Amino acid sequence: LEAELQLDWLKPKLSRRVLLLQDHQSSWHEPLDLALGTPPECRILTAYLRDEDDFKDKLSPVALSLSLALPGGGPGLVLYGNTLVQAQVGG
Repeated sequence: LEAELQLDWLKPKLSRRVLLLQDHQSSWHEPLDLALGTPPECRILTAYLRDEDDFKDKLSPVALSLSLALPGGGPGLVLYGNTLVQAQVGG
């Protein structure tokens, strides 16, 4: 499977407010190898919110997108597309 995670995907790439700690990018893409009888795989990706001085929009929600698709498949073969999951964390 091809896995892709997009952080703050409703914003243009250069103005995204959330980045991955490992490479300071707003997206992650990796093939996942699945084989019969193998244990489940787990990926832990740590993300961080950029410094408030780096962006103006502090009120709109941060949207995340996760998709799993068959390799080489077109848009019709997405197994898990954009699903709205909303949580509000205040501080």
